[in-house]
Formats: sequence, structure tokens, C-alpha cells
Amino acid sequence: MTPSPSFLLLLLLLLSLQGQPAQAEEEDTTLELVQMLYRHGDRSPILMYPTDPHKNVSALWPAGLGQLTKRGKVMQYGLGRWLRNRYEALVGPAWVPGELNVLSTDVDRTLMSAACNLASFYYPKEPNERFEADLPWVPTPIHTVPAAYDKLLSVDEACPRVFLEEKRVQELPEVKKVIEANQDLFKFVTEKSGVTVDNVTTLSYLFDTLYIESLYNLTLPNWAKEVHDRMKEINNFSFKLMAYTQELKRLRAGPLIKEFGHNMKVRTAGNASQTKMFMYSGHDKTVASLLEGLGVFNGVAPPYIATVLVELHRVNDQHYVKMYYCNDTAMTEAPHPLILPGCSERCPLDKWLALTASVVPQNMDKECHSPSPFDLPLNALAATSAAIALGVLLLILVTYNLITRHHQKSHFAYQAVPSSSP
Repeated sequence: MTPSPSFLLLLLLLLSLQGQPAQAEEEDTTLELVQMLYRHGDRSPILMYPTDPHKNVSALWPAGLGQLTKRGKVMQYGLGRWLRNRYEALVGPAWVPGELNVLSTDVDRTLMSAACNLASFYYPKEPNERFEADLPWVPTPIHTVPAAYDKLLSVDEACPRVFLEEKRVQELPEVKKVIEANQDLFKFVTEKSGVTVDNVTTLSYLFDTLYIESLYNLTLPNWAKEVHDRMKEINNFSFKLMAYTQELKRLRAGPLIKEFGHNMKVRTAGNASQTKMFMYSGHDKTVASLLEGLGVFNGVAPPYIATVLVELHRVNDQHYVKMYYCNDTAMTEAPHPLILPGCSERCPLDKWLALTASVVPQNMDKECHSPSPFDLPLNALAATSAAIALGVLLLILVTYNLITRHHQKSHFAYQAVPSSSP
């Protein structure tokens, strides 16, 4: 594919950030710790629909579906340079063991995004700073956890209770109202795309495919253009549902919020920890869940490289938390301040911890695998009750049978067997 003018403009904007002065706040001299979560860069579609006129995957997406694209690599490289400019005074230009901790979900596009980001965050300018004189790159550790064990950044597979709670969400009156109001849209898109669309999640994935194809100047079918705005609205709604209930906030956002709080407490406790930055590479749903868990989500699907910044400042021996959201893919806008409900833009650490406590799980293993019967959907609760009743009935029958047999044996009339002796 020939690069579009918009892509070339994006490339120039991102690369130009390398020469910009630091964008740090005036109080950055008091900055002690930065924690961030960002979405990966531009990727290929996750799925192709049966009637898609552009479903030649090998020709359009040579790396395969769901993979980081060249544009995505450029985006993350630009974000890394922006972060370097902003936090130059906090984290030195040379990699130091323990100063930066990077964790990614165990997915190609997030691991590669972190690598591209770090390639510009640590950029050795002098040949003597490089392990190869002609290679301006520093290998930086990126940690990950298999999806089945990840209870921090991508908890769905490791936490069965998430799916149970999602089913409950689908039965909530306000959610059912949205679904019922869009049955005509679901039916229309099903007929046109060849994909059975009966929920907001499936529609969201399909919208994602159409959105990406439009970014690459691929002609969309007329039917997709007709319902674009309605599909976009449902797509945004699907991200609102990621952490819609208190339970989902605790399961999907709570672990990372807990991690943020723990890292800040360690930093302020005067311990020997030298970690100054924690970097987490995740997905759009990771970002949306975190924002919703903090009560600051704007209801719009997080774009590529959307970044949440959580800064710990010290002012006159008092610690404060300042949060920002970068949702400008070109990184030309100033980050938007995020104000935790019940606090101010510069939120005292103790108050930040208190206000987020309600969404912090105390025992993630227990909350993921031991749901209370009251957490079950009504149909599941009815089935559970029926099973218990049946079990009790069977126990009564078995007990009665044993007692009856024992009673019969104790009253059995024995008869003497005739002797064979003469």
C-alpha cells in the first residue's frame, strides 16, 4: 500500500518531537515517581468479515491479523520520545538497572509497542554509549506474564468471574434498553456483513475492522457508511461496559490501581527502592477499564497510544498525585488533567488511596474464583437452588433406604437348617 499523506504528516509530527524541549510541569522538580499505562500502536484488524471486499489478508496485512503495523511502530517511537522530553529530569538518558520497570501483556503488539517506545526513550547519541557504534539502541528489559496468569493488565482469561459479571451486565435494564433499541442495526449489519451480530461486543469488533480499513483509505461498502455513526456510538458504549459495575471495576481496574497505590507507598516510605518509572503496555480495554475504575472515563474508545499518566509529587514534605490522559495520537496536544472524583487536580496521596480503596481487591484469587451465590444471574441462581434441592432430596431417599434395610435385617426370622446326621 502507498503511504497516505496523512500518514506521512503523522510521521513528520512524531519525529519532530525528538527535538522539542521538555514538556514537564513547573513542579516537575518535585516529581518522585511516574506510572503510566498506554495502549499499543496502530494494528491490523482482529477479524475479517465474510463479505469484506478487502479480506486478502496476506496482501493487505502481511504480518497477519492483530499485529502492530509500521504506523504503529512509528506512533510508539514518537510516544517514547515525548516521554523522554517530559521526564528527562526524572529518568536519566542511560538505562540503569531498577530505575525503570516495564510490564506488558503477553501479546505481540503490546510487547513490540513497548520495545518501540523504549527504542526512543533510551537513545544513546554518542557512539561510546552504544554496544555497537553504528546502532543507536539500548536493549531494555520488558517483562510479561502468560495470559492465563495475568491478573493485572489482562485479567479476563485468568479471572472466570469477569465473564459471570459481564453476563449480569447484559441483563441490566439500561443495557437491555440499548440493545433492544438497536435490534434493527444488529439485523442490518448481520445481513450485510455475514457476521451474526447480537451483542455490542461483536458489533464493536466489526466496527474496529471497518475503522482500520478506512484509516488505510480502503473503500468501505455503502452499507457501512450508512450506519457508521450508529456503530461508532455502540462501540463507545461497549468500552463503557468494560468496568460498568463495581464488581468489574474491582476485577478489571482494581489490580492496576492497587499496584499504583503500592508503588507510591513504597516510594514515600523512604525505602531503598530506586524505581522512578513504571511503564505498562496494554490494550484499549485496559485503558478504558482503568479510566472507568478511577471514575474519569470520557466515554470515548481509547485511540492508539492513548496514555494514562499517574505522577507522584512531593511539595513541602507532602505527597500529591497528579493524573493526566493523553488521547491525541499525534501527540501534539497537551495531556488532559484527570481529577479523581472527590479530590482536586493535585490530590493528596492519602486521600487518593482512600478514594480508590472501594475498587481495590483485597484477594484477587478469591474474588476471581469464589463468587457468592448472590452474584449469580437469576437463571444460574435458580439452577443452583434446584441442584441443591435435588441433592437434599436424594440424600433423604438414600438415608431412608438405608434405615429401612437395617430395620428389616434386625427383624429377620431365622430358621434352623435340618441336620444331615442320622
